[in-house]
Amino acid sequence: MKKVSKKKVKKPAIASAGVARDEDPKLLPQLTDQLSVGFVLRFVTTSTWTGAYTVTYGNLLDAWFVAGTATTAYQLFDFVKVKKVVVRSMGVNEPGVAILPSARVGVEFPGLVGGQFGSGKQRIGSALGYDEPAFVSVKPDRMAQCAQYQPSTSNAAFIVRAVDGARAALIGSVIDVHVAYKNSGDINPAAVTTARAGLTPGLIYFGGLDGLSTANTVASSTFLPIA
Repeated sequence: MKKVSKKKVKKPAIASAGVARDEDPKLLPQLTDQLSVGFVLRFVTTSTWTGAYTVTYGNLLDAWFVAGTATTAYQLFDFVKVKKVVVRSMGVNEPGVAILPSARVGVEFPGLVGGQFGSGKQRIGSALGYDEPAFVSVKPDRMAQCAQYQPSTSNAAFIVRAVDGARAALIGSVIDVHVAYKNSGDINPAAVTTARAGLTPGLIYFGGLDGLSTANTVASSTFLPIA
């Protein structure tokens, strides 16, 4: 019996043999139509620092904004995800005070709000003396909801602490917040919570850890320009 030859069916040729697979006009690739960026925010505690502060998701979204007018501003992004928080601080040698210079820093992810639950994870770092910094680096648990993207709300993202041996606030402590930002074309930009003054419309600014202006914030951004 003769074998029936099977002719290969030729695929329709595309316009050019040099066209890449993702450029084939018949098979259009999917595209991401939003901006998503990883970023590290750095803050330094100021004279209004009281030793501890509860940072909200709204605070983190207020920390990077664009000016609309001289007095109004809008968040650049609509969602934020906390990846890690790092705190460094040093003890202060106070003459005449009968206490060793020391520093204690801490981070906690309490997250008691539905949809944003944390795991209650808490870590502290300590240092004795004023030549070595106290250090702590904490990531939210991978399966905790606080490790997911969250919108701008007044709910707690994490708590950060920096005090000396007498529980007094340590000014000049450095706080790094590792985040991921993402926006959405279907969400109107949210206004920054605290009003500003003297902004240049269209210019991008950095705000404080608590969302307040540079003159009043408990922890000022180290990036420029700040407002």
